[in-house]
Amino acid sequence: MLLSLVFPPGVAARGGRAVRAEPPTPVSRTVTDRAGALGGRRGQVEAALARLEAAHAVRLYVVYVEDFSGLSAQEWASQAALRGHLGRLELLLAVSVGQRRYAVSADSRFPLSAGELDEVAATAIEPALRHGDWAGAAVGAAEGYAEALATRGLIRAGRAPGEMDHVRRAVRAAAAGGRAPGGPGG
Repeated sequence: MLLSLVFPPGVAARGGRAVRAEPPTPVSRTVTDRAGALGGRRGQVEAALARLEAAHAVRLYVVYVEDFSGLSAQEWASQAALRGHLGRLELLLAVSVGQRRYAVSADSRFPLSAGELDEVAATAIEPALRHGDWAGAAVGAAEGYAEALATRGLIRAGRAPGEMDHVRRAVRAAAAGGRAPGGPGG
């Protein structure tokens, strides 16, 4: 199951420098930043990924590259996930900052449906990407997946009431077959 989108026009590409192609490689670390996108916020991203894993036994891998090496975002993420032997409770968020594309790869047995994954992308990942907030996209993804899993009642996270209500509403709408406004393809 894959989700792939092109960033909205408001996201700036790396200007004035050559974009280096990055072939998909096996994912082994939770954060791989070959594009230098995170700057001093790597620790913040790692902490968010660790919270998701501790609360829900779900591991999110995040990879930032300049270019998907001639592949679509979906192909790149799929190949990287396959080469890394990602399992049922593992996700991959692949971001090409130079091409302004990203994809999320999930096992077909992942506890959230494709619609729920789409809603997390629309409400928790894409807003940060629109503003060029690469670290915020990964943190949003981790928090969005945690909230979606907790909302479904699959795994409880112990969040405070009201936290990430927008994600909760979107996941409920997706589970009921509806779409939240502004989602992928909408």
